[in-house]
Amino acid sequence: MIDPKTIDLPDFLVTWYGAPSRSATPLPDSCDWLPDPLKEWHTLTSRWEKRLTFTTKMIPPERIRIAEDGKAIFMVDATADWRWCIDPDDPDGVFDAERYDPWDRNPEQLTEFLVHNTVREVVYGATARVRALAVPEETLTEILAPMEEVAFGAWEWPAPGYRIFMGGATLAETVKADSGPGWDVEVVASEFDRLSYLEGISGVRWRR
Repeated sequence: MIDPKTIDLPDFLVTWYGAPSRSATPLPDSCDWLPDPLKEWHTLTSRWEKRLTFTTKMIPPERIRIAEDGKAIFMVDATADWRWCIDPDDPDGVFDAERYDPWDRNPEQLTEFLVHNTVREVVYGATARVRALAVPEETLTEILAPMEEVAFGAWEWPAPGYRIFMGGATLAETVKADSGPGWDVEVVASEFDRLSYLEGISGVRWRR
């Protein structure tokens, strides 16, 4: 498995989004209280004008506020039904919950969580992207052969059981099929040529 700590986020962003187009935007002094990993993520990603999140939304750092429960929401999903927060008294931790549910501690520390979300968002934002449903186990093994699983912590959102695989400029996300046997799989690459090997795998109906 790939250790998430070995993923160099600046290099990863260059691979998928190209070279940064501008200088980093410094955060205002009002953000000094935020945990360093979150400040560093916002400073780094400010160098790209391109959209970097597609199924989640990062709260602008200057708008993050501590609520009455002592938590501060820093990210929501696209429907705002799920929320992720930090706790100033536990700066390495991440907590998440569906709307109206109590907070649960995420299995990842903040640094790994931010890498995980950044990598996962590429699966939904890449132009070179194909997906297949109910793929048999043996076929999935063939699809994932050029890649290695990333040892990310298990999330409850968007559903339990999602796994991410990486190999060069190729990514895949898998989850057990909703109904019946097999796996649903998304495969993305920095360019469509990198997905050409999938054409030689029989019995798979790829959708773009």
